[in-house]
Amino acid sequence: MPFLYRLFIVLSGLILFPGISFNQTVTVKAIEIYGLKRTKESIIHRELTFHVGDSLDQMSLGEIFERNRNNLLNLGIFNEVEINIRDWDTEKDEINIVIEFTESWYIYAVPVFEIADRNFNVWWTTHNHAFNRLNIGARLDWLNFTGRNDKLKAKWQIGYTPKQEIEYRFPYLNKRQSLGVTMGMLHSINKEVSYQSRNNQEEFIMLDERKLQDKVRALVKLQYRPTHYLRQELEWTFEQIKIDTGVLIYNPNYFRNGDTKHSSLAVKYSYEYDDRDLRIYPSKGIKALFEAEKRGWGNDDDENTLTSTISMEWNHSIGKRWLHRLSGVGHYSLSRRQPSYIHYRALGYGQKFVRGYELYVIDGLDYLIGKYQISYRLLQKQVDFGKMIPVEQFRKMPLEAFLSLHLESGRVTDPFTGDKNPLANNWLFGQGLGLNVLLYHNFLIQLNMNRNHLGEWGFFIHNHTSF
Repeated sequence: MPFLYRLFIVLSGLILFPGISFNQTVTVKAIEIYGLKRTKESIIHRELTFHVGDSLDQMSLGEIFERNRNNLLNLGIFNEVEINIRDWDTEKDEINIVIEFTESWYIYAVPVFEIADRNFNVWWTTHNHAFNRLNIGARLDWLNFTGRNDKLKAKWQIGYTPKQEIEYRFPYLNKRQSLGVTMGMLHSINKEVSYQSRNNQEEFIMLDERKLQDKVRALVKLQYRPTHYLRQELEWTFEQIKIDTGVLIYNPNYFRNGDTKHSSLAVKYSYEYDDRDLRIYPSKGIKALFEAEKRGWGNDDDENTLTSTISMEWNHSIGKRWLHRLSGVGHYSLSRRQPSYIHYRALGYGQKFVRGYELYVIDGLDYLIGKYQISYRLLQKQVDFGKMIPVEQFRKMPLEAFLSLHLESGRVTDPFTGDKNPLANNWLFGQGLGLNVLLYHNFLIQLNMNRNHLGEWGFFIHNHTSF
């Protein structure tokens, strides 16, 4: 509500301080911060675009406050942020700015009960919601671990994919709070593996109770964030995978070297510009991202690939309720030789898909995706549960709901297995309607009814978090 906020500031000034000249600036005399119980104040000042002693345009105060509120909400550790003026000295043109916070719940120690497949829709439809494809265990997500917006993540699970994982992210190493680091380790075991794709479906094998795949992965990521909207990252990942000899009977090219052991070191560089207002469901702003990844360092290595990815996103709002989003992603492999099967993946994995094709995988070297979405804000309110909720941080829930129409298209270049997968090397077209629900500014649930160019309709569920 930037317009209403600016109007409120202007009218308040006219009524309370008739001597104000609105073609002038005001100086920030003090910044008062309230409501922090764990977060360090230095983290707050890092995200602000103004500081004590700065001069701000009086007519732009509402817009400035809204921009800074969004910067703080984008940290993913606050349920609500309010920025106001407490004192306005009209003679000296000085103001005191007050920022009040409602911190989120930071420790999510929960049992794991999750599906092992690529998404809920594949588990429910393709695998007939089989319970033997579930993982159970425990997971810890400790946000704001030391009060510096750092995160500790740990996971232990058994079931379809036994796994142990730990990761720690510390975003502020230096005094300027521009350098950060992430470190992590993962170990997983699979008794059933996907060994190829045919008709754009993964084909799986299980050989009695034999351990078919054992994977260990370690990563170190350095992050450089000189401004609020620019970010650069350099990531090193070492991965070692061992498979049972039985897998090679089904696919001799499971690994490029034809062996049962695969080791690779990957280095990825990324450069990102992101000035969107709320990143989990933005209403305005743009995002541009460039990535380049080198895996392996010569033909004698177990893997040898070089890829690049460019993505763009543009968001715009019309009035209070209508939101437009236009985005595109292009991925190109500069290495034109066939990689190992485990690295020959394009669409249908993770968040890379064209809506309407969630049940399919499309392998290949290159891919291109274009998306357009128009949304209508149905609801925007704060639900007060009061003492019904024992945890204070969850008692007041910001809630937004959007009705959306989306049109998407994509194409994958598959020069090696396209004869077995008809969706490859062809244009894909998907469209549909969606209901998107945003809770606590951090949790997004998407319910979509989509149709693809094959004439297939489907109901699909997706969820995202801002952390």
